[in-house]
Amino acid sequence: MKKRAILLMALLIGAVVVSGCVGSSGPTSTSSETSSQTLSPSETTTATEERHYPITITDFAGRQVTIEKEPERIVSLAPSITESLFYIGAGDKLVGVTQWADFPPEVENITRVGGYGKYANLEVIASLQPDLILVDGFSMNVLESLEKIAPVVVVDPKNLTSIYDALELLGKITNREEGAEAVIAEMKDKVSYVTSAVEGRPRPRTLFILSYYNGYWTAGAGTFVSDLIALAGGENLFNDFTGWGAASEEQIIARNPEVIILSPNAGISPEDLCSGSLSEVDAVKNGRVYVLSDENLVSRPGPRIVYGLEEIAKYLHPDVFNYRLEPLACNATTSAED
Repeated sequence: MKKRAILLMALLIGAVVVSGCVGSSGPTSTSSETSSQTLSPSETTTATEERHYPITITDFAGRQVTIEKEPERIVSLAPSITESLFYIGAGDKLVGVTQWADFPPEVENITRVGGYGKYANLEVIASLQPDLILVDGFSMNVLESLEKIAPVVVVDPKNLTSIYDALELLGKITNREEGAEAVIAEMKDKVSYVTSAVEGRPRPRTLFILSYYNGYWTAGAGTFVSDLIALAGGENLFNDFTGWGAASEEQIIARNPEVIILSPNAGISPEDLCSGSLSEVDAVKNGRVYVLSDENLVSRPGPRIVYGLEEIAKYLHPDVFNYRLEPLACNATTSAED
């Protein structure tokens, strides 16, 4: 149980941090946060454009930061930033990443500098002699210490539109604007494809379960998960509270989800829901309980979030995306297919 609690908190670190109040009918909340085209990290460095340094930018914390020259030794303290750099063709500039960086595979060969914020190893970072450090909002408590090592830029998007802004900023800083523009265009194409496909269709009541620990931890308004459910043509079951919170079985039963999506780290399986009180909700009775392929697709604010969007859309509208539904072992519902 202790291990599960630690895992839960690690996952919540990647969530959107938004303050708010919980309605009486909602769970106890903690404040927080395809098309045929293939979106993939650049395999080669994007051709550099004519850019004159120094440049001064305004980061996501409203700070003005001057970049004296094109960065060549970058430390990233957020996996989402690391992924974004690879996508725009600047991954070869990375000399340090956090212990949580796991995509793309090339990160395995990059020096680890610890975890988020206070868990970053400042001595290791300094030893890498970076000329730029990139952080998200969870490293604000060590910002002053990091600034003694190298210029620091905060990249901390809170919604899909600001992910585009983050990519644009990273492209400008690293002289990879063309690569950033290409990634943004591909992301927008995928979003447009999904939203157009589900337009005008019924919006099933959808419950996302991150983990089970003193309740079913789920996403409220202001989280990337909630935004993705809406874009995918669904209605987030607990969109009337803010951030991440723990819902009780009674609350879930009262709201009767039509679709349930489980994180692969939830600690429960679709079959587990067959024997409990949730076996009476429509999602379980109709066999519409799914396990997300990768939690990071919906929690990391980077280019891969469009894959999370597409996966959720397939669960909500399988007939539109020719997705085969596998029945739960606890019911005799026939598989639905287009």
